[in-house]
This record gives sequence, structure tokens and C-alpha cells, in this order.
Amino acid sequence: MYIYWLDKQERRGPVTVPDVLSMIRLEELSWDTLGWHSGCSGWMPLRELPALSGFAPTSTQLPEESPLPSSRDESSSASSTEDGTTRPARGHIVLPVGLPAPFARAVARATDCVLYATLLLGIIFLLEIPYKRMLLPGYPLFWILMPVLEAICISIWHTTPGKRWLGIAFVQGKKINFLSALGRSFYVFVFGMGCMIPLFMIMTLPLSYFDTKRRGLARWDLMGSPIPVVVAKLPFGIIFLVIPFILLCLQLCSYFMLPWLPDMLTDLQNQDPDVLNFLTDWLSHS
Repeated sequence: MYIYWLDKQERRGPVTVPDVLSMIRLEELSWDTLGWHSGCSGWMPLRELPALSGFAPTSTQLPEESPLPSSRDESSSASSTEDGTTRPARGHIVLPVGLPAPFARAVARATDCVLYATLLLGIIFLLEIPYKRMLLPGYPLFWILMPVLEAICISIWHTTPGKRWLGIAFVQGKKINFLSALGRSFYVFVFGMGCMIPLFMIMTLPLSYFDTKRRGLARWDLMGSPIPVVVAKLPFGIIFLVIPFILLCLQLCSYFMLPWLPDMLTDLQNQDPDVLNFLTDWLSHS
């Protein structure tokens, strides 16, 4: 879905829904800027466009197809000033874009990661699967199913457990396609989480955080994938309740890996005896 808008009586665009949300976040556009997309009968404030119904206070259902209106045709509930900007309609309250804070998204991502690790290690523990180095959380293969499970959650419940806890959900029309959610999840896994390879994570995680902080949306949000929005305003203190939960999950992960400990030490001895000797000395003096 492509959207056009008016800037000083000139038509601009087309841009996607995520682009519009990001421009509103950067104050390059406002909810009262006149816009249009396919299916609209004329220019109207962005807050009334059906494509933005999941983000704006109100929306209007219009016919499926109609021609692109002239930039002079400004039939809408908002009035235009001489410089091309628009004024809100009388009695209408304009609300900001409900995009989640980057810190909340980071905490939600960490929560989803530890939940996934705990679930997978718990299944491995119950099935008594023997030790294999590739099954350790430090290897990308351990995390390969996480994008799939995340896409299933997004396509069914429009959110993930970690995001739901922090009042975040996804919006993309009435129904989120599984393949669209899967593409987004794999993009996040590669370019946002660095395939869970420590060297890549050092680069990708800070870049993703500051990019989201600057634009309000991450790079994968701008691909037309499901877009995260705030669906519940929660007190800031709820984030600190997540920390004990994450620590509990990490403790469970350690417990589930205990049967592997002898094999892990043997593997470490074969890889680097000096490291094992250092750890042994350090544990004996601690």
C-alpha cells in the first residue's frame, strides 16, 4: 500500500505505511497532513486513511478503487493553511504514533530469547539428548528455530510472549501472513541479532538499537513487514519485573545443561587445556 501526501499544495510520494509512521515520529509529517492512497475518494488527513487505521485515533472505510485525486482537491475534515500545512478539524484530538520505545523493544527481545532457550533446553533435557557442541546456546544452530516460532506467534496472536508482557503487538491490516512474519523474523535474526554469533552481535545490536531510537522504527519494520505498536500503556516499573524472570530462566537453562557438564569439560580439554586449567584454578580459589 503506497501513500501520497500534500506539501505546499504539491503531491509527494509514494511511500509505504512504515515510512509515514517514521516521518510522523520525526515530525516531518503530522496526522493532519492531507494524504491519499488507493481506495480513497479524495484527500483527507492521514489519521483518517484506512491504511493507518491501526495507528491513528480514527479511520474511515471507503470504496475499494478510485483514481488518484488532484493535489487541488482537498475535500477533508481538516483545513489547509497558506504554507501547505493543515489544521486539525474542530473537536478532534490528535494522538502521537503509538510506537514502542527502543528500550522496551530490546527488553522484550531479551525476554523472548531466554524463553526460547529455556524451552528448547528443557525439551532436550526431557528427551535426554546427548551432548553436541552445536546444541549449545553459543552456536547459531541452537537458535535456528526461534524465527519460526516467533513467526507462528505473530501470525496467530499478533505478538510474542516478551512483547505481550510489555504491551507491544504487531499491526498489518486485519491478518498477518505467516510468510511475512517469517521473513521479518529471519531478517531480525540475521541483521538485528547477528545470527547469535558474539562477534556479529557486538556490531548489529547497537546499530539496531540506535537506528530504532532515531527513526522510531527498525530497518526490518520499513520493509513493509508487521509493525510493532503499543497496545497497552504499562508502568515503567514493569520492565524491572522482567529482570528476575530472565535470571530465573537463565538458572533453569543452567540446570537443564547439567547432564552435559562432563562432556562439556572433556570437549573443552580437547580444544584448549589451558582454559580448562584456568577455570579449575579459579573455581578452587573462589
